[in-house]
Amino acid sequence: MSNLFIKEMNKNKILWIIFIFSLIGVLFAGYLTFTKLVLGSCPLIEPCPYFLGQPACVYGLVLYLILLILSGILLFSKPKKELVLQKSLVFISLIGILFAIFSTIKEVFLSTCPGGKCVYSLGLPTCIYGLIMYCIIFFFSLKLKKAT
Repeated sequence: MSNLFIKEMNKNKILWIIFIFSLIGVLFAGYLTFTKLVLGSCPLIEPCPYFLGQPACVYGLVLYLILLILSGILLFSKPKKELVLQKSLVFISLIGILFAIFSTIKEVFLSTCPGGKCVYSLGLPTCIYGLIMYCIIFFFSLKLKKAT
């Protein structure tokens, strides 16, 4: 096998990982957003941090959608501006990391919970799960840049 084929195969694996974690992020943030905006309550009975008057999960959903679209374009077509899209993945995932850190701080330290004690249905605040997914996407986005 030629080095170009192996490099292309590795690049596709990395793109699939980014695409799958972006999709998981869209589904997770989408569920949180739908429940908060349509049903009017946080689905996991925990504090819901706000940013500029909107729940943080709305911004998370938008960022994950952008990452999903960018990784989908890179995965399923041969774009002319591939390097720009790869850099965009790194940049957007870094914004996601910073936003998730900010939201986690608000959720953990600045929010109040019913009864005074926060209980997290998933063991950790939802913003931390968003942070973990953004970090994974960021890491693989950096690997993708090196693979090209």
